[in-house]
Amino acid sequence: MNDEFPYWTDPEKDEFPVTIEACTKSGKQYEIVVREEVVRAAGGGQAGDKGTIYAGDEFVEFIDTARIDRKLVLVANSPVEAEKSAIIKIDTQWRGAMMRNHTGEHLFVASIKKEHPEVSLGYIWIDGERGTVDLEGEELHFDDLIGAELVVQDAIEKAVPVGTKFVKATEISSQVRAREGLSGKHEVMRIVEVEGYDSSACSGIHVTNTRDIRFFKVIDFKTKDNGIRVTFVAGKKAGQMMESTFNEILRRKHSYPFEMEQIGDVLDKAKSIADERRLLVDKLIQFLTKGVDSEDVNGITFRHEYLPGLDSKDMKAIVKKLCLSGPSVMLLFIPSGKSTLTLTTNELPLDASEYIASIVEKMGGRGGGSHDVYTGGFS
Repeated sequence: MNDEFPYWTDPEKDEFPVTIEACTKSGKQYEIVVREEVVRAAGGGQAGDKGTIYAGDEFVEFIDTARIDRKLVLVANSPVEAEKSAIIKIDTQWRGAMMRNHTGEHLFVASIKKEHPEVSLGYIWIDGERGTVDLEGEELHFDDLIGAELVVQDAIEKAVPVGTKFVKATEISSQVRAREGLSGKHEVMRIVEVEGYDSSACSGIHVTNTRDIRFFKVIDFKTKDNGIRVTFVAGKKAGQMMESTFNEILRRKHSYPFEMEQIGDVLDKAKSIADERRLLVDKLIQFLTKGVDSEDVNGITFRHEYLPGLDSKDMKAIVKKLCLSGPSVMLLFIPSGKSTLTLTTNELPLDASEYIASIVEKMGGRGGGSHDVYTGGFS
């Protein structure tokens, strides 16, 4: 690993003189080769720099930086004349966001590994929008992620310097985090240190102090066969996303009243309603395509259906609107912690209660009703 790249020693420097060696078209884009190593190419799980090339009276924006055939290449949508001097101005917003996301990732992963040593870092991608990492080898849960997030926030509040040093690969401490096989590729390795939190071999761009991360937030996670994929953001964008989410909750709080601490229960109820609706749609499709489930026993037809999403109020509406014909009985039952039921009869010799009251009472419940309708329940 080289120790002279300006984006390592002075990542906030944003303007450099360069020499355009070549410019070739590749598909719909142009690959502009520059001689000086002043911008960072994509690699090691981090996106490349963006910015603008000023060459005389013309200027061209480059949308990525790559290393092709060991040469530094700026990827642009327009060409630049070769064999001439130019000025490169780095997109500091993009680079700054990458730096915050990257240092935040170091702190986050280090915290996870401290509590779960068997976890290894798989896929990683850091750019100016967000960061994504795969944590593999051990099962992790939401609380583990939030705990690590709090550690990152603690480091931000303590404003810890982020240092860089170069160490011979054969002398790297076992405490330094490094990708497997990395030490065999380099004689000297760059170590990025956040004292008390992390020490990692890394070729990426970082902030110089943890306070520059500003804010760190896990925004999503997805379990995989061999681990979990975590997505996060840092800096101003993290704050904006938190603000937007809170404001949306606050707006809905006043259109559908609930207390902030009840938001989990509200979301659980919403999921329950959505699940019930899906089941109800499935049942409707069954009615329309296959008809009602029924079976005959000793000349008596039994129709039986599971009707998802109905409550006691719905049962009463069914009893009032559904007309039975001939000798028949209808039982509507809602099982729960406090189960409720309604039995409706038609053209039967006994009151409805005679057919079911004793069963309800044996269950520790009670009920009552008119001649042809019995309503009861039990716990």
